[in-house]
Amino acid sequence: MKGFVEKLNKVLEVILGTIGIAMILIQTYAVFARNVLQVASPWTDEALKLLFVWTIFTGAAMAFYIDDAICLTLVEDSKMVKNRPAVYGIMKIIQFACAVAVALFMMWHLRTIIGTQMSTGEATTVLKYPLWIMNSGIMVGMIFTVFYGVIKLIDCKKYFVKQ
Repeated sequence: MKGFVEKLNKVLEVILGTIGIAMILIQTYAVFARNVLQVASPWTDEALKLLFVWTIFTGAAMAFYIDDAICLTLVEDSKMVKNRPAVYGIMKIIQFACAVAVALFMMWHLRTIIGTQMSTGEATTVLKYPLWIMNSGIMVGMIFTVFYGVIKLIDCKKYFVKQ
């Protein structure tokens, strides 16, 4: 399973990196068009918002998996916790379980939002892409968070095994 997750993360890193470069190019064009060409380019705002939502929520899930997400380092790095694996494990279980619970809560409500947007055909103002595509980026990020969170919870058993 670890091998699959590592390969998935490598693919996601390439995709998110490519999207990041595209975002830089789009923003550069927007500034150039506004300041040099003196023309409006409203499509850039919508395109950047779409790409931003997808990269932020997917990237946040990846950061959660590799433990780059926010945590209580003051507590986690203290000698009282570091020298007691079971205490550290309990803290991690609480952290991962809370993340999974929040992601599941968001997924529950996002399914209603996305479903409504799909049924009504709601679209963005300028580019006219369906609005559910943007909110699907949040849903994908939450799915990855649940997926990674379950893997992290299973991995917490190492803190309770005598070595």
